Amino acid sequence: MAAKAIGILALLATLSTQAAAVDVLFSGQTLFAGQFIENGPYRFIMQYDCNLVLYINGNRALWASGTAGKGTDCRATLQKDANLVVYTGSRALWASGTARGQSNYVLIVQFDGNVVIYGPSIWATNTVQSASRKLKP
Repeated sequence: MAAKAIGILALLATLSTQAAAVDVLFSGQTLFAGQFIENGPYRFIMQYDCNLVLYINGNRALWASGTAGKGTDCRATLQKDANLVVYTGSRALWASGTARGQSNYVLIVQFDGNVVIYGPSIWATNTVQSASRKLKP
């Protein structure tokens, strides 16, 4: 297990050389309403309306969990089994479907606009933005 953690830290070190700031969510960590992780123009936020959304430039949604208005006091947790889950109370509203064995996982907002879970399993929003495409505000 320690070797996997070292591998994840090495990956983070590599990614951090490609972007000015890399926010991550580690296994067992939670984004509560209003909290986010971001990288450059990309922000992955747990909104107050219970929707988990990836935005570019703060106003254009690239991906959403589709859970808006389906609960209150929602949170997004990267579980220790690699499943990213949006909860309202104890009820799951949405899940990434990536549950695997207990291990060290990390969710990263990459510099290319893709949100990915790294570790023994991988999940992604598949929102990679072309480097040749100019970002519009």
